[in-house]
Formats: sequence, C-alpha cells, structure tokens
Amino acid sequence: MDVDDYVVLFISLWVLVSALAAGSVDVFLTLTLIGLLITLEVGGLFMSREQKESLKPMVELLLLIFAVIVVKKVYEVLSGA
Repeated sequence: MDVDDYVVLFISLWVLVSALAAGSVDVFLTLTLIGLLITLEVGGLFMSREQKESLKPMVELLLLIFAVIVVKKVYEVLSGA
C-alpha cells in the first residue's frame, strides 16, 4: 500500500469512529479536525506536497467551524444559558 492509501484509510476510520462515538455534531466536527491535524503532522513527512495541499482547505474549513463552536459555547457560558 502507498502512503496515499494509508492516509485515506486512517482518515476514513477516524471519521467513522468519530461519528459512532460523538453524541453531537459539534463533537464530531471537532474530532474530525483533530484527526486531520494528526494526519498532517504525523504523515506530513511521508506525504507529497499535493496531498498536503489537498487536505489544507478541509482543515481550514473545520478550523472556521471550530471557531464558531467555541464562540457559541463562550456565549452560552456568559449568558448563563
């Protein structure tokens, strides 16, 4: 198996386990972001530049969603809801 296959397999398994373990969409998206960041950091040495560049838009989107989740949670705490 090539590195491409291992990356796709790891991300697929991570998303599947995250979907099964998460109780809400917020937790699922956060776990998915963590999995992609792990993939980029650990597998970054073995991945081609094109592979890393193809994962970056997904990481950026998930970071934006994560920021919205954090802002929402901070608002809930501050408003006392």
